[in-house]
Amino acid sequence: MGNQISIDRLVSFVAMSLSGCKDEQAQGRVNCTEEFRSTTLFVPGALLTESFTIRLSNSDTIRINANSDFRQGYYVVLDDKYKTKLKNQQDSFRFMGKRGNQVVVQENYVFKADQCHITKVSGKTSL
Repeated sequence: MGNQISIDRLVSFVAMSLSGCKDEQAQGRVNCTEEFRSTTLFVPGALLTESFTIRLSNSDTIRINANSDFRQGYYVVLDDKYKTKLKNQQDSFRFMGKRGNQVVVQENYVFKADQCHITKVSGKTSL
């Protein structure tokens, strides 16, 4: 009989634990991966002197300073730092690149985001 009580307690504990997981899901809690996502565009030729991305719906200008980890000629279009502004939405963006005062790159993109990451829906990865 003692073993039966222990098994009943174990089953009750597991049931309560599982219901706690369901409560977290119902409250919208999600476990995100620790990866940091970014979308890049390769632009051949001379380096761009300026690059930025514009969110077309509100003219928000996003300037991302890529660190030395990126190879020469690759430019960040959008990364996970922007996910909170795009959370649970999808929108159009335009990457702009300049050499001196001349615009040499204008590429359109569509991105969406959840509570964890941005995701590219459409747009080029290289020119």
